Amino acid sequence: MSMSELEVRRARIDRIDAVLVRLVAARQRQVAVIAALKTGPDTVRDPARISAILTRVQSAARRHGLDEAIAIPVWRELLERSAEAQQCLLRAPDRLTDRLDEGQAAAASPSSPPRPGSSMQTIAAVRESS
Repeated sequence: MSMSELEVRRARIDRIDAVLVRLVAARQRQVAVIAALKTGPDTVRDPARISAILTRVQSAARRHGLDEAIAIPVWRELLERSAEAQQCLLRAPDRLTDRLDEGQAAAASPSSPPRPGSSMQTIAAVRESS
């Protein structure tokens, strides 16, 4: 592999990483919204929901050629960190209100139109460059 080919491939990975960060940020905003709907820190983890998510991720990983040895630990970590974030928000209700007041949750709403530089536009750019 020539150096220029290596640089091209790394640039593609960098664009994909940018998309992943935007998508995880959108997910995090939804986690904050959901925290506001829960009754307290003890209600954060839902084992049945976690199992369903991991099953869905495993199936999607298989369909898309993502190694399950990568997918499952990544999602377990994402779910754990999301639960911890919800617990923190629920223990400090002023932080939850501040986050929701900042409009962060609204920006992640599926009903919101895509913003310039949104994840969907970025995904399209990554696909075009492939």
